[in-house]
Amino acid sequence: MFNKKASLCEGASWRVAGAVMAGLLVVATSVGRPTVALASTENLSTHSAASAGVSFRIRDLIPKQVVANAVMVNGIPMVTGYSFSKWPAIVSKAAVVMDMNTGVVVYAKAPLARHYPASITKIMTALLALQHGRLSQQLTASALAVHQPADKLYQLVGEKHSLGILLKAMLVDSDNDVAVEIAQNLAGNVPNFVEWMNRAANALGATHTHFANPSGLQQTDHYTTAYDMALIARAAMQVPEFRKMVRTKRMEWHGLAWHALLVNLNPFLFNYSGAVGVKTGYTNEAKETLVVAAKRDHQEFLAVLMDCPLNAQIQQDATNLMNYAFAHDATQTLLTKGQTVASETSPLGVKIPLIATESVVATVPLGEHLQVLAKQVDAAPRNWPEPAGGPAGHAELMLSGPPSNPLSVPLAYASAWEVPTKKPAHALVGRLAGYLLLAALLALTEYVRRSGRNRARQRRGTRL
Repeated sequence: MFNKKASLCEGASWRVAGAVMAGLLVVATSVGRPTVALASTENLSTHSAASAGVSFRIRDLIPKQVVANAVMVNGIPMVTGYSFSKWPAIVSKAAVVMDMNTGVVVYAKAPLARHYPASITKIMTALLALQHGRLSQQLTASALAVHQPADKLYQLVGEKHSLGILLKAMLVDSDNDVAVEIAQNLAGNVPNFVEWMNRAANALGATHTHFANPSGLQQTDHYTTAYDMALIARAAMQVPEFRKMVRTKRMEWHGLAWHALLVNLNPFLFNYSGAVGVKTGYTNEAKETLVVAAKRDHQEFLAVLMDCPLNAQIQQDATNLMNYAFAHDATQTLLTKGQTVASETSPLGVKIPLIATESVVATVPLGEHLQVLAKQVDAAPRNWPEPAGGPAGHAELMLSGPPSNPLSVPLAYASAWEVPTKKPAHALVGRLAGYLLLAALLALTEYVRRSGRNRARQRRGTRL
């Protein structure tokens, strides 16, 4: 006999169980569903510098490295234990000799005294031309440009040439018309370009410099120092195009009104072993100015000399200073970029090398070598994954030689830093919902089984 009450109870139980199951299914399927977010405009790419013709940033021309064996004197990194008493006497009123590899000054005479730079100004002009222009770009000579005093290329108003040709001619022949032409074509006018020059000088740390024109022609508010010009020239020499141009000894010029074989005005290129540039200058007020660089094997020095009466004297001063530098000083690399300094074991038990992200260099007396006496690594293990190349703290190095503070060297992981995988919260909730659903199904099965058994008993009782 059909038991209505039992059937109603069973139906209600099925509806409740169904509702519970449906609810649990909704929870189980929704907790793992990702939230859809609108794309942020911050993630959209912007126009790159390269698309505007810029191939480098001025600040990036300063080599990233840790420099040892140097002491700061009035903001100038001097080699530790510096003494210039044994260096040759010079006629030039100001001079600096710098180790190009480290940026450390090994000789200085009035390095921060103001002097007129004359045409060594064009080092900065060329640097900015390479940054803001393209070598294939056609420039047009204006009336202002063609009427500049010699040295110049004697162009006609409206004459066009590529920036690459003009730039090389300016660095070889020191042409004033080209300096103005570059400024007008790239910056719109000379004042705008001069503003670029001063901003770039400041970015390089040449804070005792003020430019007033792109050519170096005499103006009372156009001045620099020997050390500032060393900073500017060292930065320019990091640009391969510039370096190639300043070591050009001869070039042919074919203009509309004038054809000539231009010979580099820098005698250093022709008579000094290893010379690689860079620029001469002269005005009546500035007198002779000179920036020279020479490289022998892996050693490279840069010298800036200012305010010397005669060209022969400044050339002799430069020769004597460079000879002494090569005979007495050298660059030592204590640690190369990418070299393993230490290692750390990740939470997964993987040994990961910690590598230096910058080289450690020093200028030392020729034949002497600093040694790393001790190192202390301050690693930065993460509680989350870090890709290869990610920051890994720093190392502190103690060196032999004069007492000094430890050198801090930034480190990076040579391979990915991995940690045990943690289940996200929504996955745990989803798993819990699955367990509840399974429990409900088991309870419901047991309930149906018992209800069936009870009905069978009731039917047997009715027959009796």
